Amino acid sequence: MNLHFHELKSTSRESSPTQDGPSPGEIHIWAHAITHADPFIGHARFVLSAEELEKASKYHFEKDKRAYEAGHVFIRRVLSRYTQIDPVSLEITVNDRNKPQLANSPFPIHFNISHSENLILLAISFDGEVGADTEFILPDFDTDGFAEANYHPNELAQFQAVSGTAQTDLFYKIWTLKEAFLKLTGEGVNDHLKDLDFSGKNSSIKHSKGSPKELNLYSWKRKDDYICSLAADIAPAKLKFYDSALIEPIVNEDF
Repeated sequence: MNLHFHELKSTSRESSPTQDGPSPGEIHIWAHAITHADPFIGHARFVLSAEELEKASKYHFEKDKRAYEAGHVFIRRVLSRYTQIDPVSLEITVNDRNKPQLANSPFPIHFNISHSENLILLAISFDGEVGADTEFILPDFDTDGFAEANYHPNELAQFQAVSGTAQTDLFYKIWTLKEAFLKLTGEGVNDHLKDLDFSGKNSSIKHSKGSPKELNLYSWKRKDDYICSLAADIAPAKLKFYDSALIEPIVNEDF
């Protein structure tokens, strides 16, 4: 497998909403920052499926329930823009690799979701598989111990060669790259994390299923709080970034 690394220094948001899907070679990245008075939460009981509402009700902590509801309304609203299917009617299921899919889409659409703390990312492509991951930067997390337990020797050496903010950012960059790749293939986090080398130096990947021949990897920092990564099995893509503020509010007198 050939790995191609792209570190994004700028991720400026598109100023106008998109009604059409990604053009050939494009991947769209949507972001939603969950707030206390989140605009999507109030629509959950009108938009989410019975299965989603049941799952939301089982969260022990209210913040987790709110994040799930806001996130899944957001996802349905975005997918509705591309498919022109009412958000309520979207049939979001999983495929045989446990990846999310839209069962009633009129055309192939690939998407992947990630949530950490108050940020939700949704990656969308028409051309090929995608995997997305975001992680909130925890100031007191034991990055040294975690890296020693889960990182490839090349990754660990790279991590230990830097310090301070650069080391913290590199730790989360490597972790989100691993997660994004495993979400692309549908494997999920497994016992072979040390076999995945995303150091960028003679990188190699073992023990993966459904691995593409060409893998493009993108990483960026969102403000100072999150590190994000995207894995795509299409040629170097043009990434377009959109914010949830571009989604018009639902207008319904029954709300």
